[in-house]
Formats: sequence, structure tokens, C-alpha cells
Amino acid sequence: MYAQRFIVFLHDVIAAGLAWMLAFWLRFNLDIPAEFGEVMLSHLPWVIGVHAGIFWTFRLYRGLWRYASLPDLQRILIAVGIAADAVCADALR
Repeated sequence: MYAQRFIVFLHDVIAAGLAWMLAFWLRFNLDIPAEFGEVMLSHLPWVIGVHAGIFWTFRLYRGLWRYASLPDLQRILIAVGIAADAVCADALR
């Protein structure tokens, strides 16, 4: 059971990091300038760490469910929103 939770957690954290890089790629029309590529990669550990910490804090991995409830969806949306705000606030400094 713990192995499944860890795999799901790892997938979500990797997806958050890939989404960060994809956002840069799309922002610059599939050709990231070198200086922005450095910014993207230097902030990547922060992005991954923030998402991992917030996802775990909001207990998104208490159990694996077949049917998610509305409170589960609410927790997911709040966690993702807070993580995105934290990452964007840091990126704008």
C-alpha cells in the first residue's frame, strides 16, 4: 500500500516539474532563450519541492480511492492553487 502511495506521489511531483518546463517551452514558442532556460532549470528544484510539500501537507495521498468525493476534489484544487501561487510568487521576485 505504501509503495502505491509513493508511486502516485512521485508521479504527481514529476508531473508538476514537467508542467513547469512545458509552460516555459510553450511561452517561448518551442524555443527557450538561454537566459530563460537557466531560470527555468534553476527554479525547478524549488517548484518540485513546493509541490511535494504542499501535496503531502494536504494529505492527498491518505489512500488510493476508486471514487473520489467532492471534498477530495476540493483538497486537490486548494493544494494545486496554493502550490502554484507559491511558485509564481517566487518566480516574480
